[in-house]
Amino acid sequence: MTPARPMPPSPEPLSPAPTGAPPPKKGGFGAALWRWTKRLLVLGAVGLVLVIGVCVGTYVYFSRDLPSVESLRNYQPPQVTKVTCADGSLCAEYALERRTLVRMEDLPPHVRNAFLAAEDADFYKHEGLDPFGILRAGVKNLIPGSRKSGASTLTQQVVKNMLLTPERSLGRKIREWILTPRLEQALTKDQILSLYINGVYFGQRRYGLEEAALYYFGKHAKDLTVGEAAVLAGTVQSPHRINPVANITRAKARQRYVLEQMAGQGFVPRAVVDAEKEKPIVLAPRKTVSAGAYYAEEIRRTLIERYGEKTVMEGGLRVDIALVPKLQTTAEQAVRDGLEAVDRRQGYRGAQGKLEEAQWKRYRELIVQRIEEAGRRQKDQGYVADLAPLAQPLAAPAPAKTPTAQEVEGAEEPRPAALAADTDSEEEEAQSPERARVGQVILKPMEEGLRLTGYVTEVDTKRNVARVDLVGRTAEVSFDSTTWARQKGKKAPKDISDVFTPGELVFVRVLKAPPAPAFVEATLDQVPVVQGGLVVINPANRNVVAMVGGYDAERSSFNRATQAKRQPGSSFKPFIYGAALASGRFTPLSTVNDAPESIRDPYTGKTWRPKNFDGRFEGPMTLRTALSKSKNTVSVRLIESVTPATAIDFARRAGIRSALPENLTLALGTGEVTMLEAVNAYATLQANGRYAEPLTLLRVRDAKGTVLEEHQPAFEETLPPAVAYLTTSLMRSVVEDGSARAVRELNRPAAGKTGTTNESKDTWFNGYTMDWVASAWVGFDDNSPLGSSETGGRAALPMWLNFMRVAEEGLPARDFEVPPGVTQVRIDPVTGLLAGNAVPGRMEPYLEGTQPTAEAPPPGQVTPDNYFLEEGGKRGL
Repeated sequence: MTPARPMPPSPEPLSPAPTGAPPPKKGGFGAALWRWTKRLLVLGAVGLVLVIGVCVGTYVYFSRDLPSVESLRNYQPPQVTKVTCADGSLCAEYALERRTLVRMEDLPPHVRNAFLAAEDADFYKHEGLDPFGILRAGVKNLIPGSRKSGASTLTQQVVKNMLLTPERSLGRKIREWILTPRLEQALTKDQILSLYINGVYFGQRRYGLEEAALYYFGKHAKDLTVGEAAVLAGTVQSPHRINPVANITRAKARQRYVLEQMAGQGFVPRAVVDAEKEKPIVLAPRKTVSAGAYYAEEIRRTLIERYGEKTVMEGGLRVDIALVPKLQTTAEQAVRDGLEAVDRRQGYRGAQGKLEEAQWKRYRELIVQRIEEAGRRQKDQGYVADLAPLAQPLAAPAPAKTPTAQEVEGAEEPRPAALAADTDSEEEEAQSPERARVGQVILKPMEEGLRLTGYVTEVDTKRNVARVDLVGRTAEVSFDSTTWARQKGKKAPKDISDVFTPGELVFVRVLKAPPAPAFVEATLDQVPVVQGGLVVINPANRNVVAMVGGYDAERSSFNRATQAKRQPGSSFKPFIYGAALASGRFTPLSTVNDAPESIRDPYTGKTWRPKNFDGRFEGPMTLRTALSKSKNTVSVRLIESVTPATAIDFARRAGIRSALPENLTLALGTGEVTMLEAVNAYATLQANGRYAEPLTLLRVRDAKGTVLEEHQPAFEETLPPAVAYLTTSLMRSVVEDGSARAVRELNRPAAGKTGTTNESKDTWFNGYTMDWVASAWVGFDDNSPLGSSETGGRAALPMWLNFMRVAEEGLPARDFEVPPGVTQVRIDPVTGLLAGNAVPGRMEPYLEGTQPTAEAPPPGQVTPDNYFLEEGGKRGL
């Protein structure tokens, strides 16, 4: 039997299970660090993906519709159109941005390095962006109260200004960052620098280095010294504030900074920099303002009509015109003198304004500060202030106008959007109304002949003088020079106190300008309200050698020589007389009756009684006498005989293009014509009937030199030469015996005709010699009467004569050429018959076949019925 196995011991009873799980066993520091590292790596990876995504998205978003940098490969920035006068001098410029391109290879290293030192010393080292500079500028801009800073490289500035806009926004900045590397890949460093230097703004409406060098220093960019280059390189930071004309102190401080940068970068030896830092900035002498503002504006309008404004203002055209500067200057002076004489006869209109003494002192302090800061050009005595803006209410800034060659330095210039630096710059200070008004005051260099508004500080009745503060100098005005200043409704002034009152703003002209501190000698002046003009043609080639369209182009650009149509009055009569001679029924000695008569005009149906200017009627007289005395009745009878249509046709063939009234009033010059067509029609008469268009524009070339148009006179015989010559002969009597006798002082053959319309609203003198044909006009723009004492002979003729005195100097006296078809016979001036041996006579021209054939009887046997050539069965008209 198998023995039984022993039973295992019974397990001890288990203790009751706990109600909760035991806490996990805690790990060490390394495990915790690993866990957080994994978390950060995950977050970093996610963040990196997000950042990359944002960057890619931003890049894609802002890359849409970006301009192509390839467009800058052949980019031609706007260039100035230059206008050359007949003597080869530069007489006008047209530009929205006055710029002349300069090649980088023509610039010496120190000129290029000056801009690098001022704006981007590492330009040739970086790839377009400066990350550390961007970061530095960003941090600096976040600091409250710090000066705002930029970090744009030259490449970024080119991108911003040539491909984008100058707006301050993050979106524009991102686009700039995207395009900058593209530009660096597309162009070489020299090409980028060329775009910058030729595009940047230098103040005073000058763009690009070449124009800035010519304006400030009177030399080409390639000839700039180290110091001059540093001045211009420093100017671009804030061109309207730092340019040496506006503020020489700021310009010098900025120049020193640029020079230090050049030395620090090793661009220029330290010794050169130290020497240049101590030298003053020397500006070039002031250029003489070119004559011919009205002429230049006329050419600009003509070019824009043909080529469009963009081509003219940005295309760099080269234009040759017919203007002769010496003659233009003479014409402008003649018009100024003539209009001022008429204006003084109209009386004094009083002061321009008045200022309280306390207010004047505040203005004066600010103006003195501007004068002290302004850069003085060589040969200048110093600045004085034209206070005219202080007489006007402070208005909103006027819209910028197209700059021309006729500019005056001194006024605070507008701040155009231009290719400018993006470096550290001061915030613009807010201007008070007083400072803003002072900013409009123009600073002018003191010189004889200067005209400007000053402030009356003292009236000395004992010495009979007034003192006028010009800020930079003090002028004295004596009573002797102001006796003309009779105000409307008042008696003529008796002493200086009748003319000036302390506190007034008055317009004066400088007569003598001795060195300071001596008083400037001046006279009271006045800008005429009356207007006028003068146009001069060379009849040999029809070149318009001078054109003045008003008193002052800066005050009114309306060209009265070409844009105003005015009644010519009696200056139209030569065309009536010419038509009568051309009919073959009249000769210079045909008689017409100067008598009152009621005429029913068949063309208008109205009845009228022509009157003469002097109100007198003198009975029968020859055509020669009638024209010299400008008899209206005779002109009416002539046009009635030949018909208005015939007279209009004659005027058309001479060169009158404006519409003319086809009725009898045309005999009195009731049509309206421009000065330019009037003078050219007279030139046709002077040239014995040979017509050609008046020439102002001679040649136009594009920026590459290709000729776009060229003009020569195209003469054609439109009037019978003999008839034109006889018309000239009749007008010689106007000069020798009629209303233009003052012309005789020229001591040379001359012909012409005065003209005065009803109420003297228009006054004319058109006339010529063998050398020049000129037309002068005086009147008010609003057609107000000049006054009964003003006539063509008194108001317009002096301007014509003053011009001719100078224009004829040194030229030989030449008689008018007698063409075929004219016969000269000796006649008895009393009878009009051939002068026999017993009768003294004079030579008289006739159309061949119309001369008298009968001989005058001896004295005492004259038969009045046979005095004159019979016309149509009638003896005279």
